Amino acid sequence: MRHSLQFKLLVSFMAVIIILLAGALIGVSVIVKEQALSSRQESLQDKGLALASSLQEVYAKQGNFDHVDALLADADNFLGARIWIVDRSQQLVCMSGTMMGAGRGMHMQGGHMGMHHGPMAGNGMMASMAPVLTPALTQGTIQTQTLSNAYYGEMMQIVAVPIRMDDNSIAGVVILMGPMSAIQGYMKQIYLYLFLAGVIAAIAALFLVGWLSRKIVQPLRAMQATADEMAKGNYKASAPAGSDDEVGRLGTSLNVLARDLDRYMAELDKMEKLRRDFTANVSHELRTPLTIIRGYDEALLSGHIDAPEERQRYYRLIQEETLRLERLIHDLLDLSRLQAAREGTDTERIPLADLVSGVMTKFKRLAEEKGICLSLEIGEVRPIIVGTGDRIVQLVMIFLDNAIKYTPDGGSVAVKVRAEHDSAVLTVADTGKGIPEADLPYIWERFYKVDKSHRRDENGTGLGLSIAKQIMDLHHAIVSVSSTVDKGTTLTVTFPAVATEQ
Repeated sequence: MRHSLQFKLLVSFMAVIIILLAGALIGVSVIVKEQALSSRQESLQDKGLALASSLQEVYAKQGNFDHVDALLADADNFLGARIWIVDRSQQLVCMSGTMMGAGRGMHMQGGHMGMHHGPMAGNGMMASMAPVLTPALTQGTIQTQTLSNAYYGEMMQIVAVPIRMDDNSIAGVVILMGPMSAIQGYMKQIYLYLFLAGVIAAIAALFLVGWLSRKIVQPLRAMQATADEMAKGNYKASAPAGSDDEVGRLGTSLNVLARDLDRYMAELDKMEKLRRDFTANVSHELRTPLTIIRGYDEALLSGHIDAPEERQRYYRLIQEETLRLERLIHDLLDLSRLQAAREGTDTERIPLADLVSGVMTKFKRLAEEKGICLSLEIGEVRPIIVGTGDRIVQLVMIFLDNAIKYTPDGGSVAVKVRAEHDSAVLTVADTGKGIPEADLPYIWERFYKVDKSHRRDENGTGLGLSIAKQIMDLHHAIVSVSSTVDKGTTLTVTFPAVATEQ
């Protein structure tokens, strides 16, 4: 589990979320604390100014700060802060009281806490007030600080407000001290609420991150399963690719790869079958004439053939089989060169009609011997193609040779050349045996023969149409075949034309 992508994503996301959440909560707590301190400081300053104004009136009337007990008591209860009055000689002359001050110069009056009056110099508790008291007396400005008060024994938020008279003199300073314990208690509640909010947010984030990590990892696991199936040879497997994000596109790419591999393996199997068939056919085509040659040769060498006529017949048969072998080897080499695309780089402009007319002249005598009517029809516009002239001649010769060979005596072979849009069209139609519809898809394969008996009275090697197909591919030509048994076959080859002439 620790090594799974889902676990790593979960840990990584949660670590980032917890760090960010902790930072946010700490930041919020700091801001809240600063806001609370600032708010109380402003309140102390405002109340201190109001109290200093009241004390200024008292001092102006009586020249001292006597009889301000009720005023300080009300202000103490209202502000929740301790109040000291210090005269211009830095003597503590009056302070609001609480039970924590009992025994430190304070006394009880009638069961309630009273105020202490009179100088308190020398008791040492004014030393801690010096950072705010001295500037307030000498400069006449409001001073604020957070200091530790030795008298109360805790940290206090202190505001010192000078009591300024009408003549701009400083009669004394009123000091308001708010205990930090109140702020700390308030912040404890804030910390508790923030902690609970953080825990709830972390739990919610855990569920959300868990769901998100599963959503990310599940398609990846499906892709892994698909890849495993592909490794086993099952290229039909597919991965989910429903989303448009990177994971979805990865699934789409994996499915495309699977389909391509499936087609590739199918093509590879087909090529392997063709290779096996080709090897078997070549072996058969080579073995048969060699066997015949060897048999006749052994018969001649044995001395049993004495008659000159018989010996001559054996010599002719050996010669025929030798020529058959030569043709077969020549065709195999020719087919190999075409498949390797070694030719076709040296091209020329070829007037297709003139080329076909010249080839047909070579077959005129053969057609006449079989009583076959050989005709050529050329359209008004003569197309020009680009290619290798020798190969186009070879292509036309293969088509004419097959047409005449498989057309019975007295039949006809019609050839047409015409321009059609941006193409040159060559048509060869015969009235021969025809090709069964089931055999039409395979006639371009090597050694494929419609006559399954492979009779040896036909001089073909079974490679002619394979060579023709390679030549057409080399010239980017498209071929179509239509045939009816015992009625004839029509071959239509369409070449890309580059020009025409009248």
